[in-house]
Amino acid sequence: MKFMRIFVAAVVVVPALLLSVVVAIIPAGVMKLFRCRKAADRWMRLNGTFLAKLILFMLNVKVHVDGLENLPPEGTPVCFMANHQSLLDVPTVIGPLGIWAGFITKKELKKVPVVNFWVQSINCIYIDRKSPRSSIEAILNGVKNIKNGIPMFIFPEGTRSKTGRLGEFKNGSLKLATRAKAVIVPISIKGLRPALEGIRNLRRVHAYVSVCPPLPTADLNDEQLKDLHNVVYGEIASRFAQLPEPNA
Repeated sequence: MKFMRIFVAAVVVVPALLLSVVVAIIPAGVMKLFRCRKAADRWMRLNGTFLAKLILFMLNVKVHVDGLENLPPEGTPVCFMANHQSLLDVPTVIGPLGIWAGFITKKELKKVPVVNFWVQSINCIYIDRKSPRSSIEAILNGVKNIKNGIPMFIFPEGTRSKTGRLGEFKNGSLKLATRAKAVIVPISIKGLRPALEGIRNLRRVHAYVSVCPPLPTADLNDEQLKDLHNVVYGEIASRFAQLPEPNA
C-alpha cells in the first residue's frame, strides 16, 4: 500500500518538480538579475504554494486548518514554531497555511537536485545536526533573516516524531526568536504521518493544523524569558491534545 500510494504521487509530483526549474526557478533568477527581487519572490511563492498543494492532493491528504486569524501581518518580525510530525509538514504550512518562510533544515538537502534550489529560494538555513558550532551559526543567520524582514520557521523538537506524539524541545531552540525580538507563532500539527511515513491503506487522510495566538518576545523580562520554553510548548501541546485523532 505504501509503495502504491507514493508511486502514484511521484508520477505527477516528480515531473512537476522538474518542470519547476523552467517555470519558476529560472524566471525568478532572471528577475533577480534585473533587480526585480520582489517580483521574483512573488513568483517563487506562487509556484511553491502550488507544488505544496499538489503534493498533498496526490497523496490524498485533506488538511483542516484553524486559527489563520492568528497569523501576524506581513512585515512583522516573526518566528513560526511547530511540532514535527512528517516530511509533509513543510508542504502543509506552505500550501494550506500560506506561510512563506525560511526553514532551519538539515544540510543533506544540499545534495538533492532541484529541491536544493527551492530550499535556497525561500532563504532556508542549513544545519549540521552533529555540530554544535553549526547550530549556533544557524541561529545567528536565522536572526539576521528575521531582522531583514524574512520570517523563519523552526521545529523545536529538532527531528520528526516517530510515534506521532510531541517530543521535547531542543535546548536553545527559542533563541532564534528571542535574539531577534520576534513574535513567536506556535503551530500544532496532527495526523500527517498516515499520509506518508505510516501509510496503511489508500483512504483519504484527514490532517489537522492549528495556529495558536502569537507570543511577542520583545518586551519580556529575564524571568519571562526563562519560562518562555514552557509557554510555547504548553500552547502547542494543549492545542495538539484538542485536535481530532488521525482519520477521525
